[in-house]
Amino acid sequence: QLCIKFIKDTLRVEQVCEALQAAVTYGQADLQQHCLAFIEDHTAEVVRTRGFHELSDVVLAQVLHSDRLTVDELDLVQAVREWAHVSSAVLERPVPEVASLPVRELRLPLLTPSELATLESHNQRDLLIPVASITAAWRSHALRRGSGVPAYLCQPRRGTRPRDHHRHLDPHAK
Repeated sequence: QLCIKFIKDTLRVEQVCEALQAAVTYGQADLQQHCLAFIEDHTAEVVRTRGFHELSDVVLAQVLHSDRLTVDELDLVQAVREWAHVSSAVLERPVPEVASLPVRELRLPLLTPSELATLESHNQRDLLIPVASITAAWRSHALRRGSGVPAYLCQPRRGTRPRDHHRHLDPHAK
């Protein structure tokens, strides 16, 4: 308990991911929640750290599931792409394989058509994102609603930059 208290009291951007990974590994739920809250408040800085690039796919997926991340979705996609390339090199496995779990948490319908087109172009090189996920995002634009994708993938995160089409994704909007 003293170690956990010390970690919580001295938590910094540079080591929060290592602390989160250890908390998950050792089943320390309270420390996990504390680390996640810290990451939510400092997301833009955390995604640029070495520790972020060393997270396991399971822990990264847990982080990406949060609605409270303070970073724009496009920046988050880029951070996950960088993470996937590092993980692919370290684990000596293909990018799509190492990233299959975390990319399910990316909220592609939140991106604009031009951002999706750029994403699709980058995706041709590394196949990070399944074609079905990109297709579902395009469908949400074409139909002007979030049908065909889980509702949480249409929910902007705290740090998502507002885009005009977001109003069409809200199932309660008139």
